[in-house]
Amino acid sequence: MNKITILLLSVFINLSLIAQQKIDSLRQLLSKAKADTTIVNLLNQLAGEFIESSPDSTLQYASEARQLSQKINYAEGEILSIRNIGIALGLTGNYSKGLEYSLESLKRSEALGNKDLVQRSLWAIGGAYSFQEDHQQALQYILKALDFYKDRPNDKNFAGALLNAGVTYFSLKQYDSCRYYLDKSLIVATRFNDISNIAAANMNLARIFLASKQYDTAIIYFRKSMPFFLEDNNHLFIYSNAYFLANTFDSLRQYDSAMHYSQLSLQHARAMNSPISVSEITRQLSSLFRQMGRPDSAYYYLNVAMIARDSVNSQESQKKIQLLTFNENLRQMEIAEQKNKDAETRKRNLEFSGIAVFIPLFLLVVLLLGKRKIRSRTVEFLAVLSLLFLFEFIVLFVHPYIGHWTHESPIWMLLILVAIAFVLVPLHHRLEGWMKKKLLSGRK
Repeated sequence: MNKITILLLSVFINLSLIAQQKIDSLRQLLSKAKADTTIVNLLNQLAGEFIESSPDSTLQYASEARQLSQKINYAEGEILSIRNIGIALGLTGNYSKGLEYSLESLKRSEALGNKDLVQRSLWAIGGAYSFQEDHQQALQYILKALDFYKDRPNDKNFAGALLNAGVTYFSLKQYDSCRYYLDKSLIVATRFNDISNIAAANMNLARIFLASKQYDTAIIYFRKSMPFFLEDNNHLFIYSNAYFLANTFDSLRQYDSAMHYSQLSLQHARAMNSPISVSEITRQLSSLFRQMGRPDSAYYYLNVAMIARDSVNSQESQKKIQLLTFNENLRQMEIAEQKNKDAETRKRNLEFSGIAVFIPLFLLVVLLLGKRKIRSRTVEFLAVLSLLFLFEFIVLFVHPYIGHWTHESPIWMLLILVAIAFVLVPLHHRLEGWMKKKLLSGRK
């Protein structure tokens, strides 16, 4: 995955995270929280905070949120936890599994009818495809998510959503569409004084002009965005902006300016502790020194680039080991979750078996009581009660299957349950009459 792709994914992730509070504050709130739903929400926010820095922590918090959500039947919390797990898996390189979780969160969001969760799930799926550099597929989901802002033009996240669409079009080299969305993003961000999106939109507009070799215009837009990044001390965006500016000046053969921005880019690449970024920018510096007739400096930076590349390879090996560990942790969690589900299923089956044994025994006891000298009113009451047990058990037994067949559609479930009642109610009256007759004949 090259440097530009890493930049695009970082833009995408930063603009789609739902967590707003700092980790320490969230942990403090979590320690004081009493309501289960509040705990789930805080766990999901913590999972979101750790997505880029520590996917293992994201997995831990999101899994805890999911388990508690299942325990208290909190559908919204479980969907968010599934979404967070999917994003974390994608960032660690397990793209197929990450996409599987993201699609699951979308499916459940749609079944629940929660538009906000649907939108968040669509962003996650778009990100999953972006991780794999399948930008055409990513675009479909990003545009679907963007449609949700038609009814919410004043939403503070609207500028970021437009920016994501523009960035994705840039990856597809569809520059007219890219500029359309970036211009709209800039207008919305300016209206809300959204500094980060103003800067990001200007930088990406500059990249369009750079791609079309309109170097002077590209420089204007790159320089517009730089002060915002410097103010926030955002190493990634300062590095990227300076890198592109150095490329632009190199194309214009203005080597002093190219050297200045390359050095600035290198400074922030080192601040990020990113070997791949250091490798990219030092190769650029080596090329600049070679063109300026300074072979010693060119050789020095080429050597630095080679060392950084070796470090990248070493990190890739470590990442593979971390990924194996991450996947094993996920597998163990899934095993534990399946054990819990199996235990719940066994408990449910035992309860159903107990009820199934109890009802005929209860009916038998009522029939035996009918032959004894017990008040007829009491026996009739017990007979009606036993029939109620029987018919309610039938409804209870078929309800999960009806929900599965109808995908929890309230209309279809209501119609089917009415149809069952249409059969059971007359049958109940007939059996009640039969029971009374049987009891009376037993007394005679």
